Amino acid sequence: MKNLKSIYFYCILSLITISILSSCKKNDSGNGAPSITRIRTVFQSSQTSQAVVAFDSTTTQGKIGTTYAIVGNNLSTTKSITINGVAVYFNSALASNTTLQFSLPNTTPYSNSGTSNTLTVVTAYGQVSTPFIIEQPIPGISTVSQLAGNAGDIITITGTTFDGLTGVSFGTTPAKVLTNTPTVITVEVPAGLSAGRISVTTAATKGGGIGTGPIVTSGKSQLSNNVTSEKQTSAIFGFNTAIYEDSFKNGWSDYGWGGGPSTDTKNLKRGTSSRTYSYTGGYDGYVIQPGSGNSVNENTAIKFSIFGGKGTSGKKINLILNYNFNVSVQLTLTEGKWTDYQIPIANWADASNPAPASVDALVFQEFSGNASTFSIDDIGITNIK
Repeated sequence: MKNLKSIYFYCILSLITISILSSCKKNDSGNGAPSITRIRTVFQSSQTSQAVVAFDSTTTQGKIGTTYAIVGNNLSTTKSITINGVAVYFNSALASNTTLQFSLPNTTPYSNSGTSNTLTVVTAYGQVSTPFIIEQPIPGISTVSQLAGNAGDIITITGTTFDGLTGVSFGTTPAKVLTNTPTVITVEVPAGLSAGRISVTTAATKGGGIGTGPIVTSGKSQLSNNVTSEKQTSAIFGFNTAIYEDSFKNGWSDYGWGGGPSTDTKNLKRGTSSRTYSYTGGYDGYVIQPGSGNSVNENTAIKFSIFGGKGTSGKKINLILNYNFNVSVQLTLTEGKWTDYQIPIANWADASNPAPASVDALVFQEFSGNASTFSIDDIGITNIK
């Protein structure tokens, strides 16, 4: 009888154990209402030689293009994640009952008073929501219609995320905003300006801020020992020393050792004229020689706009300083199009050729081995610090 009672006891214990294990297995498989404990960052944001910032940090707001993880329970059967009503991508291969990883696409609406500012997870067994704010990216400037001009000129700035625009400045001088959309701004060039970086400032529920630009072509440095290098810079509007704006300034002038340069009133970057030069053959040269204001240092750049004549697309010009043919910066022409260049003095320097302290000649040498024509406008020296 005692043995029968023992057998009965162990049978009941086994059934209870199976029931508990079954229940645990059921919960582990996500067969229940989902819950969210927190949202955390995934990738390390910064580090120094002294310390590493923890990448597993709880957050209630996110940035476009960044990956985050949801921590909770019963998440393995997730069907969708939405933020502000828009579906976002999540990696089902990395999903578990307690974690989900998702990234914020460019289509996610930035949080404001008109958005729900909510993240919602929908699973096979229900849904759960938690507050989550999407930061508005800082504004980005893609193009500016002209990078030099006079007070009162109307400039068009194109770019991204100009929502909540609060101002545009040239250096420290505010500009008058005439029109604006999330991608296009027109402004009036302020008076009293010589040179300055263009900045666009926005305000948002979260995020926004100050954006500068655009990034300007700097050409390809052809350094000694056949080394090439490219160093781009953020554009500066105007000049610290103007060389050519409809006419030569400050005593500067030009000449060439092939066909002579001429004033062009048809191919213009802006204003009333540019300078046009026709190469008569391969390796011909066009030279601009200095007057005053020719001192340069590591914080200055040569700035100009160049236009490719007929048949010049892909043709190369090497820009050489002070007849030092050991180093140069290669420019590429595009037929029928103006290209803005801003080339830091450092682009002409390497271990064997220190950066010059002055500009004694700007030599534009044909480097494709044939005759061609180009125009050049808005030439000057600017401070890029």
